[in-house]
Amino acid sequence: MPDARCEDELAITRTIQLVARAYDHKRHRELLPQVFEDHARQHYYLLGQFVEFSMPGGIEVAMSFHERCYATQHLVSPPAIEFDGELARTTSTVHAVHVQILRDGSRANWILGGYYHDVLARHAEGWRIRERTAIATYEEGCFHQDAQIFPALADYTKPL
Repeated sequence: MPDARCEDELAITRTIQLVARAYDHKRHRELLPQVFEDHARQHYYLLGQFVEFSMPGGIEVAMSFHERCYATQHLVSPPAIEFDGELARTTSTVHAVHVQILRDGSRANWILGGYYHDVLARHAEGWRIRERTAIATYEEGCFHQDAQIFPALADYTKPL
C-alpha cells in the first residue's frame, strides 16, 4: 500500500505541474484535456475579480489570458494531498508571473501569488482534475487586456 500511495502522490503532482506547463508553453489544447475531466469546473478569485469556467470551453478562456502574455511562469509547489477513496484534495502554493508587451512596446508584469485547491479523481488513464479553485492572495501590477497578442511560444533566445 505505501508504494501505491507514493505512486498516486507522484501522479497527482505531475498532473498539477502539467497544467503549469500547458499555460507557460502555450500548449493548452494539447495538455489541458489530459489533466482536466471533460466538464471540470474552475473558479478563480483574483483579488476582487471572479472568473469561472468549465471544460472544454475553459481552454479558450485560459488561452485568452495567456495569449496576451509574451511569457508566463507558473511556479507551483508540490501539493499537500488528502485522499478520500478515489478522490484526492490538494492545496498547492502558486506564484505566477505574466509578462506582457503593451502596444507602445513597453513591458508590463502582472504577478500573482496564492493557492490552487484542486479536487482530483482517479481514472483508468490516471488522475485528472475535477475542480480547481484558485485564490490569489497577492498581486503586483495589473493585467492589460489590450496588450500585444502572442498565440505561440516566443523564441526567448532572440531579441523581442
